Amino acid sequence: MSLLWAVLFGIIQGASEFLPVSSSAHLTIFGAISKIKEEDALPFFIILHLGTLLALLLFFFKDIVELGKRTLKREKESAKIIGLLFFTTIFTGILGFGLKKFVEKVFVSPLWASIFLIFTSFLLLSTLLIKNREEKVDKIASMGYFAAALIGIAQGIAVFPGISRSGITIVASLFLGLSKKDAFNYSFLASIPAICGAFLLELKDITNITHTLGVGILLVGFIFAFVTGYLSLGFLKKSVIKGKLHYFGYYTFFAAMFGFAVYKYF
Repeated sequence: MSLLWAVLFGIIQGASEFLPVSSSAHLTIFGAISKIKEEDALPFFIILHLGTLLALLLFFFKDIVELGKRTLKREKESAKIIGLLFFTTIFTGILGFGLKKFVEKVFVSPLWASIFLIFTSFLLLSTLLIKNREEKVDKIASMGYFAAALIGIAQGIAVFPGISRSGITIVASLFLGLSKKDAFNYSFLASIPAICGAFLLELKDITNITHTLGVGILLVGFIFAFVTGYLSLGFLKKSVIKGKLHYFGYYTFFAAMFGFAVYKYF
């Protein structure tokens, strides 16, 4: 892999990991174009995910610390939020682990990525139906555990390449009555343990990658994924709050068409 591709992959990962356009689909499609070896693809993409994970932790650092402090003080509201996040994580883990073997088979297929991108398009466009709906849940702590479980299931489904994790969880949160700001915050707070867990499970695949790609390539990809990811989070937050989430649905539709072309010609 060239240095240019490492930069490009880093930017693609950073932008698409948090924007509701599916990073896995974009990495799969551009991976087919770049002709990256299948045995190198997953480990390299894990390094890119580590970059965006650190961007996520930095972006929500104050919220995480504040939630931790309030929980230690035994504040009921904060304890409830921790409980909700735990419920979401459990259901994500169960579904994600159950689908793991099947997902590995379709992970490098532009065809499957494109099909699931179409699903994401309809998902994002569905927010037009609730654009002006009154919020039913005044704050995250008022949400029920059943709702948290549904968000966890939605997040688990997002293991498929082409289904945006942020997209499906934000949309689920909005339909369940959370405000736009709370839907954004809960979606990404719930993603932290899920992303950490996925990273640890795949860590074993990183051991030999430096022999073929080199430390320099990995570092460049990591840095660009980190910086682009942090900037993308700020952009998405503004888009969600302003009710513009559906615009990403148009993009994912055209990305799917591009993916179908890659599948046919590459």
